[in-house]
Amino acid sequence: MVSGPVIARGAGLVVLGYLGWVVMARGLTASSAGAVLAVIDGANFIFHEAGHILFMFFGDFLQALGGSLTQVAIPAICALYFLSSRERAAAAVTLFWTGESITHVAIYIADGRLTRLPLHGGPGVIHDWNYLLTRLGLVAYAETLGGVALAVGLLTIVGALGLLAVDLLGGMRQTDHPRPMSLTSDLAARV
Repeated sequence: MVSGPVIARGAGLVVLGYLGWVVMARGLTASSAGAVLAVIDGANFIFHEAGHILFMFFGDFLQALGGSLTQVAIPAICALYFLSSRERAAAAVTLFWTGESITHVAIYIADGRLTRLPLHGGPGVIHDWNYLLTRLGLVAYAETLGGVALAVGLLTIVGALGLLAVDLLGGMRQTDHPRPMSLTSDLAARV
């Protein structure tokens, strides 16, 4: 008999696989990616803006970088926590979020030269990646660097899907071959 956690992991793998496909299809465009990814991108935006505040005391360059850095670091820290706790399904979901966040930043990076994205905050708002890449002398390579970041994000998503698949298979094996209980562990479980 298949257990509830195995079914949940299987459903999660299907949903994350679909969302991964949507992220890949979105590529470097700022087009709408649907309601679920809009919620994730909303969380990414909140952490992005919080990152600017967290890094405001470290100079203009780090303040501009802090938004994207924090947006990716928050889900990455969650993934590391769940990995260290051996909670592979939760680690896979937060690793997926990390990859999606990287792809979200990739769109911003790729826009660094042309600055066509609508920015929150109205006129006079600094385009983080135009500023960062100009300071680094790399603004002419914005689209290429955005493509590299997109590839890293997509590979992270694939890694998350792989981790969840491994966890699903491990759960299915435990269901197929339940561990025999000894008399002492059976008695201890009843007490």
